[in-house]
Amino acid sequence: MGDATGVAEVMLGLPGFQVLEAVEAGAELVLTVETVPTAIVCPGCGGAAVSHDRAPVEYRDLPCFGRPVRLVWRKRRHRCPHGHCDLGTWTETRDELATRCLLTRRAAVECCVQVGVNARPVSQMARELGVAWHTVMDAVAEIGEPLVDDPRRVGDVSMLGIDETTWLSATRQHRTRYATSLVDLAARVVIDVIPGNASADVQGWLEAQPAAWCHRVAVVATDLAESYRHALGERLAHAIRVADPFHVVRVGNRCLDQVRRRVQNTTLGHRGRKADPLYRARKLMVKGAERLDEPGLDRMLLQLRIGDPEDEVLGAWLAKESVRDIYLTDNPADAEILIDKAIQGCRTDVVPEIRSLGRTLARWRTEILAHHLTGASNGPTEALNLLIKKVKRAGHGFRNFHNYRLRILLHAGGVAWTSLKPPTPSLRAHRPR
Repeated sequence: MGDATGVAEVMLGLPGFQVLEAVEAGAELVLTVETVPTAIVCPGCGGAAVSHDRAPVEYRDLPCFGRPVRLVWRKRRHRCPHGHCDLGTWTETRDELATRCLLTRRAAVECCVQVGVNARPVSQMARELGVAWHTVMDAVAEIGEPLVDDPRRVGDVSMLGIDETTWLSATRQHRTRYATSLVDLAARVVIDVIPGNASADVQGWLEAQPAAWCHRVAVVATDLAESYRHALGERLAHAIRVADPFHVVRVGNRCLDQVRRRVQNTTLGHRGRKADPLYRARKLMVKGAERLDEPGLDRMLLQLRIGDPEDEVLGAWLAKESVRDIYLTDNPADAEILIDKAIQGCRTDVVPEIRSLGRTLARWRTEILAHHLTGASNGPTEALNLLIKKVKRAGHGFRNFHNYRLRILLHAGGVAWTSLKPPTPSLRAHRPR
């Protein structure tokens, strides 16, 4: 390489190709390439073949030095000269340049990496490469689907998390459509995303899984949705079911908020306003009692004395705190005592919202206490939901669920990207003194 021989081929980075011409055409760089001449054997009869002619085929390659690159491959068409061979003519093929595709293999891989790892919009990649949206999306599907369908991506799962997200907002033609994400809580990756949040949707997915895989699932964490609890059915009847602590506490906060809104409208005849005592104390009330300092607690109690004549909101606040107390201990025996006290106190209360909270706690008592035995929660699921929403924002909404699922699994599904593209070596400069 000291005499610069083959520099163009090295910079091209396509083994077996040679650069014929490199010109600037407008704002892009046009490279004309062809394969290195070799002896051609007829695939039909095995005899020696001859070159017939060349047909230029254009591809979009990765940008070079800030300029888009158009790759023109002069494809050789070969011909078998032997009269007894029925093959006739054929054109050469290479894995780096597909037969019917506007992108080179490495450009398609880069599109999949950018859309999958970095959650970049497909339209953005299409503008950068100068191709249509469907060209990039077809490349993402071609490269990404084998990665997503790889059985080694998921493996055995011992702790399963189930939660729902919105994938299509309501319009005049349809209601809000939901999707259910299934998460490996230990590996913190999305196993799969299925349309719908009904019990039958999750049951259908579980029935499609191997019986041995379902048998290895020991813990299932969900929110307080009855549909998910019923969906586990016989396939996961052996698994310990855990009610997510965040959703349990949120039920207590929702009870407090409902009572506060009702008392607000009853006493003042309107929704909460800035100067109303209950509205001023709304953020202090949902804050944990152990996190309130003495001045904050005094301000909250003062507003309750002013705006809560029947002490209904105060009772809802105490009920909410009794729910939070369940998770202030790590001892299962103490947690059992605390939840029984919370259930009994809520059931005997005169406020209907608090009694409803007591019925909810009683119905989910076993699942709530299972958290103290397993330590499981839907925390990893909620964290991965943020990545799902990130993909949704990047796509500016989705109408095709197949594309939606593919891009979520590429971004948060634990895909082995190193098998597709090795990591770029880091280049670090010395820090100034």
